[in-house]
Amino acid sequence: MCQRGGFKPARHARLGESMSINEILGTIHDGTVQVCATADAEYDHAAQRVSVALNAFARSASITGDGGHLPEPWLPAAARVTEHLPHTEVDEFVKDVFGAWIKKLRAAIPAELPLRA
Repeated sequence: MCQRGGFKPARHARLGESMSINEILGTIHDGTVQVCATADAEYDHAAQRVSVALNAFARSASITGDGGHLPEPWLPAAARVTEHLPHTEVDEFVKDVFGAWIKKLRAAIPAELPLRA
């Protein structure tokens, strides 16, 4: 599920040593399609390593839609970022990685598909 998110005052889920962030960037195609981004992070205490899985997708903005992802050839491929960090730096790192992912996604949206907030 893709919801408006971020960190403060963000909506994110933190269960144990995992964190998920998701955001609807806006709509395209006259408001009928939402552009979404997600980040799912896992922290390994023993290795002091964080791994962030990044994804982007489009889906119908209709409340009657099934939420399934719609193919958009310009969407960046899913990515993973891994870094060795102390636990105290993980939240800020994940926030920075997600911010960079959002910028990359916004830059990938073709000019002929204006993004509406």
